[in-house]
Amino acid sequence: MPGITLSAKASRLAQRGRIWFFRDDLAEADVDHGDLVSVHGPGSRSHGLGLYSQSSRLALRLCGSWSGTAPPTPEEFFAARITSAIERRPGAREPRVGRRLVHGDADGLPGLIIDKYADCLCLQVSAAAVEAHLDCIVPSLVAALTPRMVLARNDLTIRKQEALPLEIRLLHGRRCEHVEIEENGIFHPIDLYRGHKTGFYLDQRPARLLLSSLAAGRRVLDLFSYQGGFGLSALAGGALSALCVDQSAEALQRAQGAADRNRLSGLRLQRANAFDFLRDLRKSKEQYDLVIVDPPAFATSRAQVEGGVRGYRDLNRQAMRVLSPGGMLLTCSCSHHISSSMFEDTLRQAARDLPFRMIIRQRLGAGRDHPISLNLPESEYLKVILLQRLDLP
Repeated sequence: MPGITLSAKASRLAQRGRIWFFRDDLAEADVDHGDLVSVHGPGSRSHGLGLYSQSSRLALRLCGSWSGTAPPTPEEFFAARITSAIERRPGAREPRVGRRLVHGDADGLPGLIIDKYADCLCLQVSAAAVEAHLDCIVPSLVAALTPRMVLARNDLTIRKQEALPLEIRLLHGRRCEHVEIEENGIFHPIDLYRGHKTGFYLDQRPARLLLSSLAAGRRVLDLFSYQGGFGLSALAGGALSALCVDQSAEALQRAQGAADRNRLSGLRLQRANAFDFLRDLRKSKEQYDLVIVDPPAFATSRAQVEGGVRGYRDLNRQAMRVLSPGGMLLTCSCSHHISSSMFEDTLRQAARDLPFRMIIRQRLGAGRDHPISLNLPESEYLKVILLQRLDLP
C-alpha cells in the first residue's frame, strides 16, 4: 500500500485528533492522486489510513484505523466502511424511509455523503480523492442495498475548491426523478434531481417529531418552509392551522400536494421573503402560537460570520415579536462556522429589551443518522433551539 509520512508537527496534531492536512504537513509522499494510503509520523508511528489528493488544498484526509491484518484494497475499504455505516443506522433498510447512510468523516469516509430515499440513493462527493473511487463506491452500494437508482447530486459549490465539476449524474439504474418517503406517519414527496441538498432535509427529523408533539391546538407559522416539512408535521400533530412561507412557488406546490396526499387540512401557503413577511406581520399585529425559523446558512465562510450573526439576530427578534403569550419559537442554524454558543448568544441579543422573557425549553441537533465527529467540530453544523415566550405577572 502507498504510504505518507507526516512532518513531526503534523504527526503531533494527528495524535491530538486532527484529521485534515495540507501539502506542507507532509514530509514524504511518493503517492498518486486518489491513493488510499497508510499514514505514519516520524519513527513509524501509525496514524491509520488516509486518502490523498494531488489537486486540492487539503492534500490528506485521515480515515481512521483498519482492523484487518493486511492493508485493504480500495474495493475492500469502501465496501467495509459503507456496509458498517449502513448497519449503524436503525431502520436504514426499511423500504420507504429517508436516511443518511454515510456522513463523511464521522463514518471514516471523508468527503462522502450518501442519502437513501426509499429505494433510491443520492450521493455527494466533496473531495477529489473520493471522486477517484466512484467505481468502488457505486458497486458497494448496489451490493449492499440493490437500489433502483444511484444518483450523484454533485452540484455543491465546494467542489470548485477541489477542481471538480458541478454536475448531477446518474451512476446506476434507471432515471427516477420523484420518489416518496414516510416519516413519522407522514408521506413526503422527494424531487431527487432538483430538491434542496440531496432532495430533503433529513437532518431535521428529530425537530419535526418534536414539533408534532407540541402543535395540538396551535396556530403555526413555518418560515423558510421549503416543501412544508415542519408545517405538515404540525398539522399531523393537531395544529389548528399552518402557514408555510417560502420564496419557491415549486416548493410550496409540493407542500400542498403533500397535504392532500396525507389528508391534512389547515395548510396555508404564502410565497414571500421571510424578512419582509415578518415586518408586515408585525404591522398587522397578528400573532402565532408556534413559529419555526429554519433559514439557509447565513455564514458559509468565516468571512461571512459577522453578517450571518446580524441576520440571525434580526430574523429571530422579528420572529419573537409575533409570538402570542406562551408561544414557542423553534429556531435553527445550519451554519457550521457559527458555533452553538455563538448562536445562543445571538438569540440572547435578539431577545434583549423585549417586553417579555424568552426561555430555552430544549436543544436539539441532527438525527442519529448524522453522527458528530469529536475530531471535526464542523460536523456539528445543525443547531436547533426551542424557545418559549414567558409573560411574568
